[in-house]
Amino acid sequence: MSVFSMDAIGVDLGSENTTVAILDEGVVLKEPTCILANAENETEIVALGKDAKRMDGRTDSETVLLNPVSYGAVAHTELAAMCLLGMSERAVQRRRPFEKTRLCVTHPYGLTQVEKNALSQTVMLAGAKKAVLVPGAIAQALGKDIHIERATGNLIISIGSEITEISVISMLGVVASRTMKTGSRAFDEAIKRYVRREKGLLIGTQTAENLKKDIGSCMPESKKTDSLTLRGRHVLTGKPSTETITTEDIAKALDEPVRMLVESITDALYNVPSELTGDLLDNGIHVTGAGSLLHGLPERIRKETQLKVFVGENPENDAALGACRIASDEKMIRALLNAGSALEV
Repeated sequence: MSVFSMDAIGVDLGSENTTVAILDEGVVLKEPTCILANAENETEIVALGKDAKRMDGRTDSETVLLNPVSYGAVAHTELAAMCLLGMSERAVQRRRPFEKTRLCVTHPYGLTQVEKNALSQTVMLAGAKKAVLVPGAIAQALGKDIHIERATGNLIISIGSEITEISVISMLGVVASRTMKTGSRAFDEAIKRYVRREKGLLIGTQTAENLKKDIGSCMPESKKTDSLTLRGRHVLTGKPSTETITTEDIAKALDEPVRMLVESITDALYNVPSELTGDLLDNGIHVTGAGSLLHGLPERIRKETQLKVFVGENPENDAALGACRIASDEKMIRALLNAGSALEV
């Protein structure tokens, strides 16, 4: 389908990545939510997204890498609008991407009114004519094809880069929710600390993330027994050095943040309305977000909660896909607005 006839764009504007989905094509873009700007004038943009990350520290001019979204909330409306507009232009391959489209943007359920206003302003600054804001849990549930209009409870656990949200969805609304300031970035930081303490090496965040993805597991008894030769800077000498690191090492590094996350999940289950607990036994837990890709995490949650756990093939795309579905469905938008689960901009 031509991008010019498209009438729906769904955007997951996250702290780590921005994911864009368009009608009938699904996710077409996923890039870091960051901007490389002139250090003396932050509104003078050098690059954004993956280009900004690639160019950081490699340009002749004085530049700074900025993240306009922090812990799921817009920290700088003008820069966030530039990110939203620029990413969407890339996704639909034309300027003024919102001119003939309806936009749906997701946000954490627990945003304050000030934070919601900042997101609304961001969307308007980006040039959206028709836009709706929805909680990420609602979009993720729809991205997983869950029937959120029914009077049954569905538990959605979204593990992002900086925040984790535990939400119960029923009858088009979030009936219970808990937000924690932890996520996949905490996993990366734990790996960095472990490598420094146990291996005597200093490594960057990107290296830690690659270790997590390539050989990581949060199950100490995991059958996954990979190893890598790790390169870094020695803590004492400052010279380049190498060490071998294994899946078992990563499991040890991740034990504390994963244990805290799982404990928070089990604690949140006690706050679920009693009339919905039977539904959770039947429907289980739906885990979503990029953090859910950590090897062994679904099994760890299943073991501690004694509930069925479901993870999709690409859980990091659920929010954008669900947002696109909402943007394309006028009837769904009206229903969400009437339920108080959406905000029209």
